[in-house]
Amino acid sequence: MKRPLWVMAVGWACGIGIEAAWKCSSLLWAVGGVLVLLIGGVIYLRRLQGLVMTLFWSALFFGATQFSMVDEGNQSTLPFSSTTDSYQARVTGTVASTPVVDGDRVKMELETRGIDDGQGLQRVKERVMVQLRLGSAEEKQAASTLRRGIKLRLPMTWTRPDPARNPGAFDYRTYLRRHFIHWTGEGDWGRVEILSRDPSLLGKIDEVRLWLGKRLDRIYSGETAGVMKGMLLGERDAVPVEAEKNLTALGLIHLLAISGLHVGVFVGCVYGTATLAGITREKAAMMTIFILPFYVLLTGAGAPVVRAGVMAALGLLAIMLGKWKDSLSFLGLACLLMLWWNPYQLLEAGFQLSFVITAALLLAVGPISRRLPTPWLRINQLLAVTLVAQVAAFPLLITHFNEFSLLSWGVNFLVVPLVTGLLIPLGTLSLVLGSFHEWAGALPAAPVTWIWSGIHTGLEQVAQWNRLRLSWSPLPGWWLAGYGVAALYLLWAFTGGGLRRARHGWKASACCLFLLLFSLKPGMWSEDALRITFLDVGQGDAAVIETPEGQVIVVDGGGRLPWEKEPWQRRREPYDVGERVLVPYLKYRGIREIDWMVMTHGDADHIGGLTAVAERFPVKRVLRTSTPAKGPLESQSLRKMKEKGIPVFVPEPGRVYRLEEGVQWQFLHPSHPAGESRLEERNDQSLVFLLTAYGRRILMTGDVEKAGEEDMLMRWHLPQVDLLKVAHHGSRTSTGEKWLQAVQPQEAVISVGGNNRYGHPSSQVLDRLKAQGARIWRTDLNGAVIVSIRPQSWKVFSMLGTPAE
Repeated sequence: MKRPLWVMAVGWACGIGIEAAWKCSSLLWAVGGVLVLLIGGVIYLRRLQGLVMTLFWSALFFGATQFSMVDEGNQSTLPFSSTTDSYQARVTGTVASTPVVDGDRVKMELETRGIDDGQGLQRVKERVMVQLRLGSAEEKQAASTLRRGIKLRLPMTWTRPDPARNPGAFDYRTYLRRHFIHWTGEGDWGRVEILSRDPSLLGKIDEVRLWLGKRLDRIYSGETAGVMKGMLLGERDAVPVEAEKNLTALGLIHLLAISGLHVGVFVGCVYGTATLAGITREKAAMMTIFILPFYVLLTGAGAPVVRAGVMAALGLLAIMLGKWKDSLSFLGLACLLMLWWNPYQLLEAGFQLSFVITAALLLAVGPISRRLPTPWLRINQLLAVTLVAQVAAFPLLITHFNEFSLLSWGVNFLVVPLVTGLLIPLGTLSLVLGSFHEWAGALPAAPVTWIWSGIHTGLEQVAQWNRLRLSWSPLPGWWLAGYGVAALYLLWAFTGGGLRRARHGWKASACCLFLLLFSLKPGMWSEDALRITFLDVGQGDAAVIETPEGQVIVVDGGGRLPWEKEPWQRRREPYDVGERVLVPYLKYRGIREIDWMVMTHGDADHIGGLTAVAERFPVKRVLRTSTPAKGPLESQSLRKMKEKGIPVFVPEPGRVYRLEEGVQWQFLHPSHPAGESRLEERNDQSLVFLLTAYGRRILMTGDVEKAGEEDMLMRWHLPQVDLLKVAHHGSRTSTGEKWLQAVQPQEAVISVGGNNRYGHPSSQVLDRLKAQGARIWRTDLNGAVIVSIRPQSWKVFSMLGTPAE
């Protein structure tokens, strides 16, 4: 039989995936695997048939067994892990990952050796993710000297990692658990005791990487140096933020992942140099195998480079032994080894993209390139590689990142050959030569700088075409399975003879077309609810309203109050709630344009994230009050809207605007034009509106305070509401008794940050809401709060469980 390793790898991966989705006892899986082996073995011995199926199904059962056993045992061993979610204790441990210094923070994994909570030292070995606050530029410099293997002692606060607090958000708790980390720790650098400064072998490899990075800084200038560090050494943090964003937007971020090309260049250099020096092929292969692990560790040991390293080592081993070389079998063995080391890797985007794309290239490039009509072999191969890689990556990109650029196909076709054929080989040469002398490295660095400058300029322009960056909401499992089957069916149909193409080509094309059309709007046949999501943006407000007919209303965008930092405190990428929360959520929901953007007022904690939304998505119109902009942030936001040609409107107070059948909204406040209102407080100028959907009333209040509430009570006869968005994060200056007696909400949502310095929400407001009989939802305790309204029913639920009160 051919390729048993490949068959077993596919089965093992399927078993892990099934067990990850549907939990089952490891004993049952193991018994099933043994039965499959026994039954399949008997059939094969008697009939010499069924070996492929036996290998596949036994690998599936044993893969599920392994994952179940690992998952069951993946628990914290810390003595306080079962009793609390927060703890104070002094820890002694060893730095276990490359420390990352960013602004006034340093982050690293620490492998604990002992914990002292004041009742004696307890020996515990477990990894924890530690973040230390830096108090000065001198402390930052000291923290930058940390290396893996250095031993520390420090007091810190232990907390459980946060789960996803918004729909579609990054689940930090799950991510760390897949790396066998169950706790995070926070402390101050000033209280750290360094017990030993001797780095481990991995720490010394980190020092080599830093030394090489400094050589690149001397060979290249500015942005190019950071890009080359990313491409050659795997230092993503060194890549300029804007360059990384452009590469991500256009589907080129894989160029910063150390992968098969880099390993191929490295292996070719070492093996070629050895053979040119007169060493035999077998000894040259052995020497390269021994050096290869150093390169894998030097470049970060990510899934793509480990996969490529294992495959390269197997290929070199085949040369040594004079045996067959089959890349698909090598890929299968690499997959089995990596999953045996850590089965959680299968669930990570990097692992999936690396193996799926590599397998697709090995299977399809040859047959497709032979079918392409151009007479130039190299062009055919390049077209085939681009086509196959994009088709293979598409379902994974929209699953993990909820986004795909239609420009990705063409941009990859044009840019990838330049990067892989020129930039990386020349960059590697400049690094090697520059390690001996700076001027020698500068020679190949000159064309690299020129080429990258041209690429970057082009990407900057093309990345602005946001309408071609489509969002995708999560697709069901059957769609992903169907896409894989349809793609293989299409490959089989079009790479066969004329009769096969005539009989099956149109069927395969129809299957693919149906799946693509379905992916554009998977909920178009089932979505009949109006959905309101009050996002957890910390100490701020942001809500997204989605109507059954597809209209999207973004109400405020969260943000942080401005705080001037010293240069040493500034992070590589400052936190932007729009980029970190709003844009990912909108992509997760498959939203591609904003119909209405509502700016209730100009405070930073309400509009800070809206600029990022307007940069990423087309916005049809903006609604705001007639109050002139009163700060630089508000002025900047309005200027950005004007530059993009987005019309800004002031709604007419009292007028009812019909959005669609059964859905309308009415703006209640402010009721006087700017300059005529008796209300002086900026918060009291907040835009307030009543949204009515299928008879349910939702009152959105911005930061309006008691004076504004009284003004509305005098002007309008307010109805009872089903849900009240509590004004001003639950401040005691809002949500008065008269107001609550008038609107009598059943549900109340408070958008507020945890442990905020303002003391929000006020206990007085909470008491008033409870006295009114309202259920209270808080984003600091419940995460995002979601409201779903259908013609006959409605419900309120949250990301993190039941109401806070």
